[in-house]
Amino acid sequence: MKTLVKNQRSFARTSRRSAAFSLVEVTIAVSIAALGFITLLGLLPQGINMARTSAEMSVGSKIMQKLSGEMQSMDWTRITWTGYGPLRYFTNEGREMTTADTSQDDLAASLAFVASVYVPQKPLDMYLPAGTGGSGGGTPEAYLRRVKICIATSANPSFSFESASPLRITSAYALIAKMGD
Repeated sequence: MKTLVKNQRSFARTSRRSAAFSLVEVTIAVSIAALGFITLLGLLPQGINMARTSAEMSVGSKIMQKLSGEMQSMDWTRITWTGYGPLRYFTNEGREMTTADTSQDDLAASLAFVASVYVPQKPLDMYLPAGTGGSGGGTPEAYLRRVKICIATSANPSFSFESASPLRITSAYALIAKMGD
């Protein structure tokens, strides 16, 4: 009976010793986990940059659609300027801000995009296919005008499109049709 109790005690001691992790095993596990976390932290800035760029592109597209729609519905005779038109200000959500509605401090605090519509001095002549033979050597179309909508990601209310680098400006062309007579 004594040998049985003695054998049970030695079995309990051995089973307790083998149930624990050694220092080497714990160190290897921690180093593998740290390597995984460092890799994930390295990808975080790229993901944030990609999300910011995507949001800017989305808001820029919204602003371009707004300005293009306004130009299309605008009376033809109101397109009187050449070069860059008046500056338009937008928040980071694409909501337009007017200088009459906000103070200069509010404008500077929430301004994210500056936009303008460029109308060339000499109209970019639009040629429609000629009626005979399909050759496009006809006269320029008098009822179409091409304008360029320019958007810059800038918090500067006095942003200059003329002197800015083309890399800072996103632009798209829109065809404006003369409606009515």
